Amino acid sequence: MKTVLPKKRPPWLTLFLLAVTGLVFSGLSMELGNVRGIQGTSPLLYLLNTLPVLLILGFLWLLTGQAWLAGLVTGAAVFLLTYANYFKVQYRGEPVMWEDLHLLKEAGQMAGQYDVSPVPRMYVFMGVIAVLSLLLLLFGRGKPGLKVRLGSLAAVAAAGALCFFELFPDEDLYKNMAGEHAMSKLDSYFACGVVYPFFHSYGYYVGYLDGYSVKNALEVLDKYEDGVIPEDRKVSLVTVQLEAYTDFSLFDIEGISPTVYKNFHRVMEESYTGTLVTDIFAGGTTETEWAVLTGGNYHDDFAVKTDSVAWYMKDQGYVTGGGHPSHEWFYDRVHVNANLGLDNYLFMENHYNQYEDGDVAYDNSFFPDLEERIEEHFASSNAPMFSFNVTYQGHGPYNLERTYWGSSYCTGDYPDHISNALNHYLYLMQDTGNYAAHLVDYLDTLDEPVVLLLYGDHKPWMGINGSIYKELGINIDVNTEEGFLNYYSTWYAVWANEAAKEALGFDFEGEGPDLSPCFLMDHVFQLCGWEGSAYMQAQREVSSVLPVMHTTGWVKENGSYTAQPSEKARELIRQFQDVSIYDRTRWK
Repeated sequence: MKTVLPKKRPPWLTLFLLAVTGLVFSGLSMELGNVRGIQGTSPLLYLLNTLPVLLILGFLWLLTGQAWLAGLVTGAAVFLLTYANYFKVQYRGEPVMWEDLHLLKEAGQMAGQYDVSPVPRMYVFMGVIAVLSLLLLLFGRGKPGLKVRLGSLAAVAAAGALCFFELFPDEDLYKNMAGEHAMSKLDSYFACGVVYPFFHSYGYYVGYLDGYSVKNALEVLDKYEDGVIPEDRKVSLVTVQLEAYTDFSLFDIEGISPTVYKNFHRVMEESYTGTLVTDIFAGGTTETEWAVLTGGNYHDDFAVKTDSVAWYMKDQGYVTGGGHPSHEWFYDRVHVNANLGLDNYLFMENHYNQYEDGDVAYDNSFFPDLEERIEEHFASSNAPMFSFNVTYQGHGPYNLERTYWGSSYCTGDYPDHISNALNHYLYLMQDTGNYAAHLVDYLDTLDEPVVLLLYGDHKPWMGINGSIYKELGINIDVNTEEGFLNYYSTWYAVWANEAAKEALGFDFEGEGPDLSPCFLMDHVFQLCGWEGSAYMQAQREVSSVLPVMHTTGWVKENGSYTAQPSEKARELIRQFQDVSIYDRTRWK
């Protein structure tokens, strides 16, 4: 009896099914990613979003010989990217960027604090992935011979590399696709889909190195030498970054109790204060944290020793350290802080777990412990201290369904979800403000001179896509000056006890300039009359002209905010990045 072999599937059918699969995945991603309603519809934009999907599909098929597996893996990857982008935009107001790949563990933990249940369209997406993978399993069994596969695999890999390093990062093409939204970094992403702008963001991730000149950096830095802090001016410096702490009494919000910010306002009245224009909204604490500590507004992974103000203070004889009452692995702070010169840094694992059984410690543990650590330092050491601290308590989200501490903190006539969120948040602000005032009172009792720097890291989360801000009538349109400042600005306060005022000859009162976080520490040094490092001195060439230099492109130039910096401003920004990159990528 003659054996009948099954008919071999033609490769062209598999290629056709893979092409259809890529087109569908891309279309679903763009539809789900259109969260702001400003996405373009041109065929070229669709192609740019589809091209990475097709390249990944083709590469996996040629590599494994299994079209269904290529479809399943690619579909899952596109879905997860789109899913993550959807909820990051909803809760943080910003899309998923290439650099976020370093923060998958952190993203997983933070996701547990928010409602990230799939919306109906996501279930449709998952169903389509399953159906197309099944079709590829049944009908996509054709594949070319080994030699053709290997040659095609090399060709697809080469095409992928060309697109990844040349096509996707092309800024002119990207701006053309973004059209009228090209001037806004956020809106340009939203206008271009999800997959294409995600791969384009690789260019942002490494793009600050474009045109980087060691020669130019050295021409600036060679004009300066590290300054020395005179012995009679070596006062201790304690910094506390307050999580999501902002003064909502500055807005027209009805019914905020005068007790909420009473102690915070008292501290501000006794301090030198100003506006801090951070680069983040509702999250991304380390962006502000590292900008203040390093004096740079773009950050690497700090996997090796990297210049910072802490290293400078160590060279000046200071004892450096600090604490953050969260986990040491979060943003890899356990290694990052050591590489930035902060010795024996305190986390839940090695210190704060003695106060709290949960994931984090709150201000009722953090602030008394900080006072105790300061007391112990002065009792055991004659060296001044540099203590760099970051709180956790104000972190969102803030419950929309109920209040934990009553509804007396905001009695305005608002819908329940707004009232609940505001009462939740404002209680935390009152509590933190009370502890901050107690810290000030404690430091005022010391004979040792201490300067205290307090500042907020970003605006608080208030509803999906900033919905509560909008319902309260607060403009957060970052394309306008008012909205930009409402969205990104917080505050800073520099306070000193009597011993420090006497040692430094400055009363630490009055109003300071608007500042970017990367310029904040140098400004404190100037108030203290310290020259600072050569890098900090070089910063002043830029900060004296552009005290606010935002990563979205906004600057404060000639006393006014603008999203269109002058040619001189752009040259100063390039100079700053040359010096900043050099400072981050060398180790003395």
